[in-house]
Amino acid sequence: MKQALDIETLRQRIATQERLTPLRRPTVPMGAATIDAALPAHGLQTGAVHEVQPDTAGDFTAAAGFGACLLARLTQKRPGIVLWVTPGHGEAEHGALYPLGLAALGFDPARLVLLHASKTVDILWALEEGLGHARLAAVFGILPETARGYDFAASRRLSMRAARLGVTAFILRGRRDEGESTAAETRWSVAALPGDPAADAAAPRWRLDLLKSWKGLPGRWDVEWDHETLSFRLPAPVVDRAPVWKTITPSSPWAQAS
Repeated sequence: MKQALDIETLRQRIATQERLTPLRRPTVPMGAATIDAALPAHGLQTGAVHEVQPDTAGDFTAAAGFGACLLARLTQKRPGIVLWVTPGHGEAEHGALYPLGLAALGFDPARLVLLHASKTVDILWALEEGLGHARLAAVFGILPETARGYDFAASRRLSMRAARLGVTAFILRGRRDEGESTAAETRWSVAALPGDPAADAAAPRWRLDLLKSWKGLPGRWDVEWDHETLSFRLPAPVVDRAPVWKTITPSSPWAQAS
């Protein structure tokens, strides 16, 4: 009888440790080898919290676009919908989500559930609840610039929820803060860059600063989004091209036509 009790006690202890120990989750490569090399396991960790923030106030849209591309990349690997939580006043300040724009980036808007919340505490509550549903692929929360409720304790709760079922959390912060301590796996700062003027359809470009990477290396890269492969790549260097008029010779058809 005593032996049976000891075995049951041991089982309970093992079960407790299994609940507290996060399972090893797959990673999602970014696509650019130099960026993946700076990340642990050569990719973005799923079942974790990742922070995205604009480099300046004018880069909010760029940061949101980068976040949408991360979702497009992640949802290739994991089925399910994405819960997008935004402040009620956010659309008036930064504009509403545009389904055709999301589709152009490679993210299916049919997989998106949009939720408006009036307070930071409500946004965090909705994200935490969403992380408790295994059928979700990810949650994406936008915190206003004046948000003060997101701290280490709040991020830790989100991180533990994300690790339990493997649902990934993205937090788009309205203000840049490099030194604040949170439980996020990575923290990205995003600045908009001009596209290639020579391209027929310029791919969106950003300057990325990886400010924080748990077990990884910080770094800075200029990247652009490849909507065909749904991956990030380093843009080709701009080569000095001679003006068109300098390449025209008197025997060329253009010169004869003129």
